[in-house]
Amino acid sequence: MKKNIVFICLLLLSISVFSQEITGSWRGTLDVMGNKLPLVFHISKTDTAYVTKMDSPAQNALGLPTTKTSFADNKLEIVATGLGIFYQGKLQGDSISGTFNQGGMPFPLVLKQSDKPFFNRPQEPKPPFPYKTEEITFSNKKDKIDLAGTLTIPDSAGTFPAVVLIAGSGPLDRDETIFGHKPFGVIADHLTRNGFIVLRYDKRGLFQSKGDFARATIQDFAADVEAAVTYLKTRKEVDKSAIGLIGHSEGGMIAPMIASKNRDVKFIVLMAAPGISGTEIVLDQNRLSLESMNIEPENMGRTLTMLGEIFESLIKWENSAAEQTVLRDRLSQVWEQLPLLVKLKLNKDSYVRSQFNQMVQPGYRSFLKIDPAEFLQKINCPVFAINGEKDTQVSANRNLDVIKLALDKGRNFRYETKKYPTLNHLFQESETGNPDEYGKIEQTISPEVLEDMAEWLKKQTSNF
Repeated sequence: MKKNIVFICLLLLSISVFSQEITGSWRGTLDVMGNKLPLVFHISKTDTAYVTKMDSPAQNALGLPTTKTSFADNKLEIVATGLGIFYQGKLQGDSISGTFNQGGMPFPLVLKQSDKPFFNRPQEPKPPFPYKTEEITFSNKKDKIDLAGTLTIPDSAGTFPAVVLIAGSGPLDRDETIFGHKPFGVIADHLTRNGFIVLRYDKRGLFQSKGDFARATIQDFAADVEAAVTYLKTRKEVDKSAIGLIGHSEGGMIAPMIASKNRDVKFIVLMAAPGISGTEIVLDQNRLSLESMNIEPENMGRTLTMLGEIFESLIKWENSAAEQTVLRDRLSQVWEQLPLLVKLKLNKDSYVRSQFNQMVQPGYRSFLKIDPAEFLQKINCPVFAINGEKDTQVSANRNLDVIKLALDKGRNFRYETKKYPTLNHLFQESETGNPDEYGKIEQTISPEVLEDMAEWLKKQTSNF
């Protein structure tokens, strides 16, 4: 979950290309107000289309998922839905010359073919697997869309407990691919080896799933999870009395929404899940960002107050012209409070435009509105809530305390919590916990966390 509004967001581009000569790795460098930002696109071919992953090495963002591209008459167009990103270029010989646009700001970008770097991810599962793997689709009948995913099933007779994996925020695929890591692929592999059926799927409107990601809200993503639970109930291999949810980050906000009303959900695991409201989470993240910039204390207070007012207005947003004007003015005021060295590198108009475009998205505004405690108080099933103490995106102490308080208030004492001293938001063993470490760390997820989840889940399902 990364809702930071101070820096230009990590670039999550979308590509599917239709030409043999476009496959391979393409590298270019953006000049963003004097800062050099290398980008690499890795384009490969499947049976039906081309698929691309993107790296932003300077931001340690490796293997970022992509969703949509067109390539015809040597013209390449890349659109990042919901992120305000558009690239248009023309293939000429061994290079693609074009313009990269983010938040309404154009930047020249020339791409040249290069060798694909190797990222060591020793935990990534490799076939052959000692279990069955099935590519499936299931329907969200409410919104009339089909979602695509992968079902892993123990290779033995009988029925098995099952879990749905719920990804965090952003345009993520079924493996929750981020920084070259595939956390959900690793979790699914470990749990299926331990006797669980696992369903993971591409978010709506992304990759093989249908729908509109850009306009999706938290409630829409929750509806997709309910559709996944309904699908599991149709499978003969699934023990219908032992279906649960595992949600990471924003997914850990969605899991209680479902469990609070759907009695088919018998247990949930919350990984780095918010206990406080979305607005408080984003304010916490901005406070950490401002501290890292060594902003003066008086400016810190004024900036956080302005951000709080901005978030409050977004909760009540009706998209009127007056609201749009006020929001742009307030974002200009936020920029004015930033340290001089930051302002010299961060163009004011670009900052205001990019933050405005991000904030008015339905998904962002719906996140701000949600208070997880409201749903946690209504949960009757067992809960396992875990956090890394070095998590700089969802504070372990603050959020676990609120989760426990909400469960106690609802008189649900069937829960366990655990904090891991050295782990970050992705549950990697880390030094600082800052996002710039994610891509550098070879470990995808701590083996201790994998074992703890498997043992807790076995304990919950042993009586079913």
